[in-house]
Amino acid sequence: MIHSTRSGPGRRVALAVVALAISLTAAACGSSAATPSPLPSGPLDLNGTTWLLLKYLSPDGTSATVPAAVTPTLEFDDRTASGSGGCNTFSSPYTLVGDTLEMGPIATTQIACEEPILSVETAYFAALDVVDRAAILDNGELQLWDSGGKTTLGFVRGS
Repeated sequence: MIHSTRSGPGRRVALAVVALAISLTAAACGSSAATPSPLPSGPLDLNGTTWLLLKYLSPDGTSATVPAAVTPTLEFDDRTASGSGGCNTFSSPYTLVGDTLEMGPIATTQIACEEPILSVETAYFAALDVVDRAAILDNGELQLWDSGGKTTLGFVRGS
């Protein structure tokens, strides 16, 4: 569970989305800034961490940012990944060996959700189902990829 602080999780997500939008705009304008790369910090340990989703691969294959009103989360604890898509919750066993991340099967609640939560949540759960690799980038983001090397999900650390 994510607990509120004085600044609130909504504000952190909004600030992270603004930062992501600025970096995407700079990249689109031909900025020479390097793309963040995985940290060479030894074995990846996600146990006990909580993440807020910033970007995801949409069903049409394009990268999309999470609207500020939607707060999907991901928590890793004792070989179980769990969280929220913004409306429904999920849980899944996971294994992490090196940077290879296997999840599934993913169990979710089945609450009817409204837009834009429904679209984000559907894409989020679909992307979790195909995750193959994980890394924490030098900018602190958790990045998850599919087996084809496509970035499927990008997160910032939650509290």
